[in-house]
Amino acid sequence: DELFASGKGFTKVDEARRFVAETGCDWLSVAIGNIHGAISSGLKDQKKIAARLDLEHLESLFRATGVPLVLHGGSGIPWEDVLASFQKGIVKINIGTEIRQAYETTLQSTGKISAAQAAVYERTIWLISEYFGLKNIQPLLTREAP
Repeated sequence: DELFASGKGFTKVDEARRFVAETGCDWLSVAIGNIHGAISSGLKDQKKIAARLDLEHLESLFRATGVPLVLHGGSGIPWEDVLASFQKGIVKINIGTEIRQAYETTLQSTGKISAAQAAVYERTIWLISEYFGLKNIQPLLTREAP
């Protein structure tokens, strides 16, 4: 809460604008309250701390840069914030902690790489279909580019 209130570590609007102008980047990863990765190796097996996104700040970043924005540390963000972020400039969200924890937990409990790989597959399917609510998208993912 303290970091969120202070905005410490958040992407600064003027720096983002300058970075995009000087580099010509196509996408920009932003810090708006998201937490990248497990906080420490001691906490890697625990559920990630829920993050809150500063959606007003996100909107300011998008208006200032005009490029699609990326959200690292998407695991553990409340669904309402994820949806709102898509309306305010986020076009890509990274959720590696969710996938990595499924792999590591299963590998540790079974000792089998194949079981850990299956756990990653199942967790990915759940994230796509249930968390993100994307259904019947195979035709979109497999069609040839124009």
